[in-house]
Amino acid sequence: MKTLCVLTIGQSPREDMHETFKKYIPHVNIVERGILDSYKPDEIETLVSSQPGQTLVSRLRDGTKVRLEKKFVDQELGKLVAACQDDHIDAILVACTGKFELFTSTKPILYPDYIVSQIVKGLFREKEIGVVVPLSEQRTEILDKWNEAEIDCMLDSCTPYQVEWTEFQKVAERMDEWPIQAIILDCMGYDDKMKQYMSRYTEKPILPSRNLVFAAVAEMF
Repeated sequence: MKTLCVLTIGQSPREDMHETFKKYIPHVNIVERGILDSYKPDEIETLVSSQPGQTLVSRLRDGTKVRLEKKFVDQELGKLVAACQDDHIDAILVACTGKFELFTSTKPILYPDYIVSQIVKGLFREKEIGVVVPLSEQRTEILDKWNEAEIDCMLDSCTPYQVEWTEFQKVAERMDEWPIQAIILDCMGYDDKMKQYMSRYTEKPILPSRNLVFAAVAEMF
């Protein structure tokens, strides 16, 4: 059995992803590590980001969301990647759709940002898409990310952590009126339940990034 190391920018284990593991890669051994695993709650409080455009969002072990400065995430992910080099693993997955510079590694590293953008580009070439992100403050960096991939998009936001279902309804209803071909849930926190709920309020196809990534990972193993 091959082993995939899943690196989260919050804390592991990511219990919210376990059903997805079972759905797409039940034949793969999963090792989980998080950049905040060794941090205590009061230490995490000091790390919370309030800088617009420089923020990533993830999940703590107790299910609450955490906002972190991108620079800190880059540094800590680099440390986790380095720590994986001597482990008996076959590949590393960065469980975040944010854009990262390539880390140095002797193990293959899978970057959801690139996987998702290329699949979406193949499916909806030269067509505008709708993109849902956790925070409205991420607008500038998310637009830049998709523009770099040469994909036109319109943005809206609602968090996949500490879910408020009425917000998902509002986003789906707004996007249903937009001139877009599909809705991309651009965070690894969005799951099938959120997709199914939004589908009640729009006929546009909804693609959770998590599903696209793990479907691709399954083909590697």
